[in-house]
Amino acid sequence: MKKTGLLILFGSQVLIILGFWLSCHINHPMGNQLTGAAVGQLLAYGRLAGLLAVLGILFQLILIGRVKWVEKVFGFDRLTRLHHITGFSILILLVAHPILITSGHSMQAGVAYFSQLKDFFLSWEDVLAATIGLSIMVPAVVLSVLVLRKKVKYEVWYYVHLTFYISLALMFGHQLSVGTDFISNKIFADYWYALYAFTFANLIYYRIIRPIIFFMRHRFRIARLVSETGDVSSVYIEGRNMELFPVEAGQFMIVRFLTKGFCWEAHPFSMSCLPNGKNLRISIKGVGDFTKHISDLKPGVSVFIDGPHGSFTSKSCKSSKVLMIAGGIGITPIRSLIEEMLLAGRDVVLIYSNRNSDSIVFQKELEDLANSASGHLKVIHVISDEPEWSGEKGRLDKEKISRLVPDFIEREVFLCGPPPMMKSVRLTLSSIGVPNNQIHYECFSL
Repeated sequence: MKKTGLLILFGSQVLIILGFWLSCHINHPMGNQLTGAAVGQLLAYGRLAGLLAVLGILFQLILIGRVKWVEKVFGFDRLTRLHHITGFSILILLVAHPILITSGHSMQAGVAYFSQLKDFFLSWEDVLAATIGLSIMVPAVVLSVLVLRKKVKYEVWYYVHLTFYISLALMFGHQLSVGTDFISNKIFADYWYALYAFTFANLIYYRIIRPIIFFMRHRFRIARLVSETGDVSSVYIEGRNMELFPVEAGQFMIVRFLTKGFCWEAHPFSMSCLPNGKNLRISIKGVGDFTKHISDLKPGVSVFIDGPHGSFTSKSCKSSKVLMIAGGIGITPIRSLIEEMLLAGRDVVLIYSNRNSDSIVFQKELEDLANSASGHLKVIHVISDEPEWSGEKGRLDKEKISRLVPDFIEREVFLCGPPPMMKSVRLTLSSIGVPNNQIHYECFSL
């Protein structure tokens, strides 16, 4: 019901804007602009493209604003994917808006296209600023595409992405100063202001105020660092009143270490053990410029935490039997969930896939959990690139899952690992009859 309610809420905004736009252009002083001359149609649809583009941008800010009342319903992973998909549609609308508007006005004035464009820049209030804003936004979208294809570093994308806020500020002024829809309808203008206010109130609270409140309340700091494998380190974080920090097993946090060489970057890391009310643990694999230097951190360093985030938790589990599948460092949220599932009395099987035995993270912890679980936890390691490994070898496929976990169809599946592995395993699970609503995963990607 909550999901339906939110979909109605968001969908109604589109209908409201369409209603205002139709009213403005059907009842135009010069007649119905939608059925009249080409000039009127170009201007009408150009304005609609602009309205929908800005509404889409405001939706985007809600989608990636870590707004908890939205995230709890749809999940961080789905919101991120939707953010990627809608971004390209918004770009098309943003480009179509000035092209259609300029074409319409140049036809109306009987001047060349670029002469009309020059007149906009020189004579129309805030139009030049809006054009500059659009010129900033387009390269940022292109960089977003490149980062999804692993062509540029995340850090480059992150800082360029911040220019979206500058772009939006530059484009805001012309909407109300020269926008026919708003000039002719004060109610619509007030509604537009309210949309902006609502969006930025949520953004500021969840992205800035809420993390600051948590930081001031708990005073997070590094307690100690532990090397798990050659390239994985665990960071233990302590603070005041840690039992009040509302984190659940399986969730992740966006962490910023407040010390030289680290404070300018924030990265998402999953909880790697069950929250105990005393400290938090995140386990980090050194694969990039930032994470390779985690071992250089020192105890006592303050930590700024944005979160917790994600719906990859045991709340979605309805069965008494669970299959956990992890790949590489994807074991981190799985590790915390296993402990919680065992405490709840569930029967758990873990299939943990790695390239070699040296890459197995938490091997001793997993053995200890299995030994103390009275048969409720079975751990199976699958190694792909170590010929001398005496256990299960190769990739995780249909044959292995069916043989290693014969009752897989009775189990809910929690899956985390590299995106290609997750995609392959999800397809495999579907092919052997596991319903989609029994498969839980989160990609933790951009």
